[in-house]
Amino acid sequence: MNLNDLRDNPGARLKSKRLGRGIGSGKGKTSGKGVKGQKAREGVALNGFEGGQLPIYRRLPKRGFNNIFRKEYAPLNLGVLDKAIADGKLDGSQPITEAGVIAAGLAAAGKAGVRLLGNGAITRAVHITVSGASASAKAAVEAAGGSVTTTVAPKAAAEATA
Repeated sequence: MNLNDLRDNPGARLKSKRLGRGIGSGKGKTSGKGVKGQKAREGVALNGFEGGQLPIYRRLPKRGFNNIFRKEYAPLNLGVLDKAIADGKLDGSQPITEAGVIAAGLAAAGKAGVRLLGNGAITRAVHITVSGASASAKAAVEAAGGSVTTTVAPKAAAEATA
């Protein structure tokens, strides 16, 4: 087989409609766009326009509240952390920081920080500094002989001091 023998499967490529090529083509003159008006012209984007009727996105009620100042944290599970240390992506003997976790590809960059979650098990003593940690994650790390330091104060503690 040579390169010049390669062909598409029959019917794999559809022929494009040839518009405006005479009355006998079936798509001549106005090219299937009707006559005049805004929609017969180039560059028309009428998404959501319903002919002057109130559009559905304005008729339906909006619910809830979307807080634009909400902080989103990248999740990091204990099982993922333990596997990364075992695979050599992170050095478990040194203190682990958020920057190291992001550099190892365990958490997404561009978030407000990293939050340690208790899904999975940790088998070694690690000292980790993250933005936040769940109670179960803290308990599991401390049970393994490590420590968790959080840089962001928990919400309940912040409200108690205010």
